[in-house]
Amino acid sequence: MPLRMLRGSDRLRGPEGVRGALWRSLAVFRLATALYAFVTVGRDVGQTAHPANGIVWFGVLVVWSVVMSLFVPATDGRRPRVRTALVVADVAVCAVIMMTTDVVSPDGSADVLPALWTGSGVFSAALAGGTAGGIIGGVTLAAASVAARGSVDDVSIRPAVLFVLSGAIVGYLSRTAIRAEAALAQVLAVQAGNAERERLARNVHDSVLQVLSLIAREAPHGLAAAEVARLAADQESALRDLLRTPGPPRASVAHPPPGGGPGSRAHDGASGLTVAEVDLGPLLAEAARTSSSPSLALALPPPWPPLRGAVTVSTPGVPVELRADHAVEVVAAVRAVLDNVVAHAGPGASAWLLLEDDGDSVAVTVRDDGVGIAPGRVERAVAEGRLGLAVSVCGRIRELGGDVVVTGRPGEGTEVELRVPR
Repeated sequence: MPLRMLRGSDRLRGPEGVRGALWRSLAVFRLATALYAFVTVGRDVGQTAHPANGIVWFGVLVVWSVVMSLFVPATDGRRPRVRTALVVADVAVCAVIMMTTDVVSPDGSADVLPALWTGSGVFSAALAGGTAGGIIGGVTLAAASVAARGSVDDVSIRPAVLFVLSGAIVGYLSRTAIRAEAALAQVLAVQAGNAERERLARNVHDSVLQVLSLIAREAPHGLAAAEVARLAADQESALRDLLRTPGPPRASVAHPPPGGGPGSRAHDGASGLTVAEVDLGPLLAEAARTSSSPSLALALPPPWPPLRGAVTVSTPGVPVELRADHAVEVVAAVRAVLDNVVAHAGPGASAWLLLEDDGDSVAVTVRDDGVGIAPGRVERAVAEGRLGLAVSVCGRIRELGGDVVVTGRPGEGTEVELRVPR
């Protein structure tokens, strides 16, 4: 029984998004104006020649409001023919209601009902048929207004003009809002696809491509075949895991990254959950210490050859706490920057890593004394398909809402500043 009731409620559920919001707003309008009509002219029912007719009239008003509020949204998008039939019937019922207002109040009702409840027929036609539908519904109700009055004068023309104009405007605005929502959904889908491609590229760069680079660099110096086979097997497993992963990996808040300590707790405004915070300083110190290809240390076992030059790490005297999942991404970005120092700064280059706590943001600066970077080199690297700085560094920090600034001149080293908000 509960399952059957749930299925019934699903059948009466309206569309999501802007279209559903518009239909719900119309339902509120119907019920509110029906209540207003009852309060303003319902007291006159007993003074009419046939009170029973007035009661039936109000019954039709209320029942039809409920029927349209429930069934039109439920059929919109699912059964368009049924929805169209209901909207046509709605315009007809509203026209009949307008032409029979003397049933409930011979005096004074002409200015109350035609401009209010009967307008719901115009609005439903506008939501279903856009500008054209709104105009057709408005013209129909305008004709009913003139017919109810029996003459063309100011009293009948005012609601007629209101019907036509409101139908055209509501139809145009509703279609504009629906098209804008569809365009936004398309943009978000493209962004999601780009983010997923960037995630895959980032992980491939930090694992498979780095291993291939290491093999190419170390093989001429006697890298053992067994070691090459082990690296290849490890990366095959990592690549299979990556392809099976439905989304970006997240650090476990129950088990923060090693070296960061338990830290404190922070509230995630997006998910409403409480997440762990860790001290970023020890994590960066470990990243600088581990290997000459730091990003490989994320997935591959040590030992790796030491860095050619020294890496000096400077951190504040107090913990710099950051969300555990954000800390993982920042450390990975710093490892990628250190990879670039190893690969491009030149033999014997040293690096300096500075961590700063600016209150509402955290900044990590990596500077080296290597060969520097020529103007336009970053853009050329991106055009050539090199993913280190563009994806592994900038992509990660951008996803955290931060930014990356790269400065450097030939022969004067390079400085990369990573800044992420808390």
